[in-house]
Amino acid sequence: MKQIVGVLIGLLVALCCVQGAAASSYVDGGNYDLSRAPDVDPASGDLTPGQKATAGMTINFEGSGDDTFPDDEVLEFYSEFENPKWTYSLEVDGRDVFRDPKVSSSRYLRILGWDLAYPKDNTDVVLKVTFEGKAPTVTSNQEKVLVRITQVNDEEKVVSNSEYTLKRKVVSPQNVDSNLKTSKGRLDALGTEIEEKLKLGVDTATAQKKYDEAKAALNRADATTDYAAAAADLTTAKEAMDTAESELSKAWARTEIDDAQAKINEIDGLVTYFENERGMKTDQRVVSLKTQRDIAAQSLSAANDKMNDKNYAAARIKGEEADKKASDTLDFGNALKEEVGAGFSLELGSWPLYIGIGVLVVLIIVGVVHFRGRRKWDELG
Repeated sequence: MKQIVGVLIGLLVALCCVQGAAASSYVDGGNYDLSRAPDVDPASGDLTPGQKATAGMTINFEGSGDDTFPDDEVLEFYSEFENPKWTYSLEVDGRDVFRDPKVSSSRYLRILGWDLAYPKDNTDVVLKVTFEGKAPTVTSNQEKVLVRITQVNDEEKVVSNSEYTLKRKVVSPQNVDSNLKTSKGRLDALGTEIEEKLKLGVDTATAQKKYDEAKAALNRADATTDYAAAAADLTTAKEAMDTAESELSKAWARTEIDDAQAKINEIDGLVTYFENERGMKTDQRVVSLKTQRDIAAQSLSAANDKMNDKNYAAARIKGEEADKKASDTLDFGNALKEEVGAGFSLELGSWPLYIGIGVLVVLIIVGVVHFRGRRKWDELG
């Protein structure tokens, strides 16, 4: 039993090691891999043309046959950055192979497999490469290759899945200036729209908050000479304006829906009044009122469905339809109430009242006739 447990523990440890190794792999094919992610300076953010950037890489070799690397193949480095400078050194079992680090100013750096091929057994080969260059000029914001590594075979073809690429975004000053101008115009239009909706009773609080965030970001972008920082602020402003416009559309749709619902509630009150207090359930005018109310309610239901789908523009349109129909129907209902007034209705529900009144009238007439008759007989007698 102890042996079985020991075997299971050993398998678990081995599996964890395999998973750990897989997690640290940067290249799926070829005979090399990075020991860790490259050390890049600046570590994050966009770059502007002419800005210096560096990348340091430590490369290990997984071997091919009896050697650490195929001696007839090449490890190739490339960069799209300007004024490239490659510095590299090779260590075998912790000892430097070159007296001084090698330096190259070519856009391509090619290290022959002959220099990397050592007996694989019990040999630790490490290649350390540092690149530095300047971000190239761009006419629009673009991703540019800072460093690309590939393994090339003896036919000058890239070995399958052996490419590793590190890119950084380079921003165009002209593009930043243009986007800043466009964003300012968009912000002005958004501000006007918020004011208009506020006058209509729309809850603009969330949209206004995002508008303020966008305005602050654009002010920062306008004030700085760092185009990369300006580009980041422009992105922040765009996201804030996107959210503000969405929230404003949502709030506008919600206002239309709430207004329509309030009118439908008033119509329901009128229907209750006509049916229960005035006994007008079968009155065609009340039947028509209920029919028009249901049509408005159908549009309102569709508006709520669109809201749930976050299709705020469509929700607003349906809400406006419901509000318009409910408003017309409510006007009709109020006019009918004014027309009916406090008088009597000829609905069946009022017949007991009418019969009672009729009986009372008959009794009054009979009484009058009887009184006059007696008075006449009294005068004759």
